[in-house]
Amino acid sequence: MKFTNTIFLTFILILCSIFAKSQDKNIFENKYLIVLDIQEYYTNSKLPDISTQEVVDSVNYVINKMNSTNVIYIKRIHKVLNISFSSPFIYTSLDTSAMRFDKRLNLVNKNIFTREKPNVFSLKELIDFLKQNNAKEIIIIGFLAEEFLYQSVIKGEELGYIMYVIPEAIIGKSQKGKDKVMKKLIKKGIRILDIK
Repeated sequence: MKFTNTIFLTFILILCSIFAKSQDKNIFENKYLIVLDIQEYYTNSKLPDISTQEVVDSVNYVINKMNSTNVIYIKRIHKVLNISFSSPFIYTSLDTSAMRFDKRLNLVNKNIFTREKPNVFSLKELIDFLKQNNAKEIIIIGFLAEEFLYQSVIKGEELGYIMYVIPEAIIGKSQKGKDKVMKKLIKKGIRILDIK
C-alpha cells in the first residue's frame, strides 16, 4: 500500500511540474513587437515625469522579454515649415531633435521605421519586413492610445494579423481616454496582455 501511495504521489508531483512549466511559457514567444513613438518630443513635454517613467519602464520590460530580432521601433517624422529671405523662400525640413528616441528607451536592434501617417501599416517597408519574417502575431505599445496606436491596431487586425496591446506600456492623453480606447479594442476582438 505504501508503495502504491508513493507512486501515486510521484505521479501527481510530475503532473504538477509539467503544468507549472506550461504556465511559465513566454507569452511573447513568436510575436512581433511594435514600439510606437517613444520619442523625447512626446515623453518630455506631453506627460508628467512619473507617468512617463512608469510607461518607459513597462515598454523596456516588454522589449527585454522579446526575441530582440522581433522588436520594431517606429519613429514619427516631424516637419518644420521654414521661411527664408533667399530662394527657396518657403520650404520644409525635418526637426531631428523632435525625432530622437527617449534616452531611457532600450534599443536592441536597428529595426527602425519612420512614419508620417497615423497608421503604421501604411508603411510599405514595415509590411515587407513583416511578410519576410512571416509575422502573424503583433503587439503594439507606445504613444498615443487615442490616435496612432488605436488606428494602427485596428488596421493590423483588418490586414489579418492577430493583434495585442499591453495597457501598462501604452501612453494616452489621459488615463480616462486610454481606458476608453482599451474598452473599444476589447469589443473589436483585440487581445489584451497583462505583464504583471
